[in-house]
Amino acid sequence: MHPEAWYKFMQHRLSTLLIVLMTGFASAGEPIPTPVDSILTSAWAEKNVQPVPICNDEQYLRRITLDLAGRIATVEERTAFLENPDRQGLIERLLSSTEFPAFWGELWTTHLFGYEADNADRDTLAQWLQAQFRTNRPYDQIVEELLTSTGESAFNGPVNFLLRYPDEPVVKVSRAFLGVRLDCARCHDHPFDRWTQADFKRMNRFFEATERQDVSARNVRLVDVVPDVNADDRPRFLTGAEPRTTRWRAEFALFLTRSRPFARNFVNRMWYHFLGRGIVHPVDDVNVSNPAVVPALLEALADAARSQKFDVRQMIRLICSSQAYQRESSAVKEDALRQQLFAVRTIKPLTPEQWYASMCIATTRTAKTEERNELVRTFLGDDLNSDYSATWDYRETVQGLMSRLVDPVKSPARSVEELFVRFLGRMPTSEELENCSDRSLDEVSFALLHSSEFAFNH
Repeated sequence: MHPEAWYKFMQHRLSTLLIVLMTGFASAGEPIPTPVDSILTSAWAEKNVQPVPICNDEQYLRRITLDLAGRIATVEERTAFLENPDRQGLIERLLSSTEFPAFWGELWTTHLFGYEADNADRDTLAQWLQAQFRTNRPYDQIVEELLTSTGESAFNGPVNFLLRYPDEPVVKVSRAFLGVRLDCARCHDHPFDRWTQADFKRMNRFFEATERQDVSARNVRLVDVVPDVNADDRPRFLTGAEPRTTRWRAEFALFLTRSRPFARNFVNRMWYHFLGRGIVHPVDDVNVSNPAVVPALLEALADAARSQKFDVRQMIRLICSSQAYQRESSAVKEDALRQQLFAVRTIKPLTPEQWYASMCIATTRTAKTEERNELVRTFLGDDLNSDYSATWDYRETVQGLMSRLVDPVKSPARSVEELFVRFLGRMPTSEELENCSDRSLDEVSFALLHSSEFAFNH
């Protein structure tokens, strides 16, 4: 078979396996149902939906390592886990690793900041967020500091969030922390919800009592100033609450983090990260015409978040221990209802950062920060300044781009079996072995690295 034809055949074969992913069961039997699963079981019964089986240990290892550490598992990690497939223990090991805060800090920086801005310092914000996840600071406290900080962008990480959005910051704030597209009411009343143009203007006023001062090149200071408005023009939160003092941002942060919508948005985003779909989806478009698909699940998780005092790791444990998170994946169109009701796990494209880190693991390549950053810039192109509130929205696979960045691929293994384990976390099928029998290991490495199975989290 001609090399190009063989390569296309392998692409098709691996993509087919991804669409209806390998069936299998957890080696130790199904995990114990959690309260989350009980709610979903009731929802499935109402819609006559049958869930798919629990994923096998290889699938679970790859999935959760990508979700918590931002990369695929190593061969050594796979061997150790299959010898002792303790899924709860794996969660704890990843949460206590140095990779967890590094990956989550980067992930949330992208969600809150994006990639590029001339008026704020992304790296300083990223370092600060990594420290918050490393010390497991409660989420509501993280948000409160993001909304109230003052100081210089080069030295104070959280101040860069508001500096990133000098014009109408309430647009990003409402999307990121309430899941509300309040900008739809910027010029006229919201077409699908109760928010009015007046609501938008009065919410944005919370952030008008600030001043941005240029200190030096790429260093901006944010300070509070005393507001001067009449009583009828004061800020107003969406619930109708108004500040009692001149510390408008501080009072806004208090209104926000104590509100029920804030708790709902937090758990909805956490669920979205792990399941690939929000309970309200899209996660930043909560409105009366886009309700939660399983309202009881959203409210139960919001209750849990508040009782846990917004402990990020506790919420991770709750979600990742559920049967819902551990179900097999599928991209079959007929599974649309099952995906909406979380009876099957949605397949997520890897971010360019995850792809690069995983590529380095699979090929034993030494990761280099500048090389990774260049990959991200090349992949995103004109979208560097886009909003990344919805991290897992499918944009494009990175396969074509990577063929230019890592071509040719030198085989990191001495057998086809080891290559499949390295790249895909599983052994090849007999058909795959046969198809690869007359190909060099370098050619097989290239095909696996550029396959859909490698480029997605499933």
